[in-house]
Amino acid sequence: MIITIQHQIDKTHHKFDVVDPDNISSIEVWAICTEMNVQAILVNGKYYEINK
Repeated sequence: MIITIQHQIDKTHHKFDVVDPDNISSIEVWAICTEMNVQAILVNGKYYEINK
């Protein structure tokens, strides 16, 4: 399923294909955060952060 995330600072929109938008896997989180150059994302009210 395609999700759209808006970057909080520069307000650009990014589209990503994920398996389940209500439960994003850690590899999907890593890929999204890396592409957007951020440490965390908020999707459907759920906070995801890159595992360090």
